[in-house]
Amino acid sequence: MTVRFSISVSLIVWLCLVTASSGARSKSKSGRHRSSSQVALSARTNANESSTPSPSPDSKPAASPSPTSNATPAPEVKLLVSVPDQKLAVLVAGKPARFYRVSTSQYGEGDSYNSWQTPLGHLQVAHMIGFGMPPGSVFRRRQPTGEVLAPDAPGRDPVVSRIIWLRGLEDENKRAYQRCIYIHGTPQETFLGRKASYGCIRMRSQDVIEMFNWVQVGTAVSIVEKPVGQAIQESARETALYSNSNPGPPIAVSTLTTTKP
Repeated sequence: MTVRFSISVSLIVWLCLVTASSGARSKSKSGRHRSSSQVALSARTNANESSTPSPSPDSKPAASPSPTSNATPAPEVKLLVSVPDQKLAVLVAGKPARFYRVSTSQYGEGDSYNSWQTPLGHLQVAHMIGFGMPPGSVFRRRQPTGEVLAPDAPGRDPVVSRIIWLRGLEDENKRAYQRCIYIHGTPQETFLGRKASYGCIRMRSQDVIEMFNWVQVGTAVSIVEKPVGQAIQESARETALYSNSNPGPPIAVSTLTTTKP
């Protein structure tokens, strides 16, 4: 009887110890979990406090100083077409820099619709088409077809290589733009130097490509019924009169090699 009572008391004591131990372990784990959560919250709080605030939509960056330009003004380029000589002269700052053989209209000079004639007077470059296309590239309605022709291709007479579309500035050539008067390349290079076109000004492909790089929209073009030498002298006088009445910064003359007509 005494033995049984001792065993029962021992068992009760052991159960109490086990229960107390389990409670302690549970409290310890709970404490550890709370500590981890607090650490994570603290880390997020510190990160938010230490991060740099992003600028507001209304804030503007500091303005950088504008560069100082010492560029020399580009020399003035003008194109002059002599109908009697069937030549085109490139004038740079009033001085001849290049001469090219051309073809104007075989039907004469004028500006009437459906006349196929070349207009006279003062015009300017309105559009430039064909940059980067290979020599001999064929254009139809100012769009490249993908075909490339060799010079003097038999039986062919399309617009090739480059298109410089002209706009008239006077009553005598006011229809030039609507009539689609161009300076353009031609595969019929054998006919250059004489009247052979249908109103446009034709050039050798390599020549029009070279000249294309010197002109821009707005470049002046004069088509005259005078020998090219006389036309250049008159143009130089006009340029001098304009320069004297409108003084400005000096213009650097082009270093292009002058070619005699």
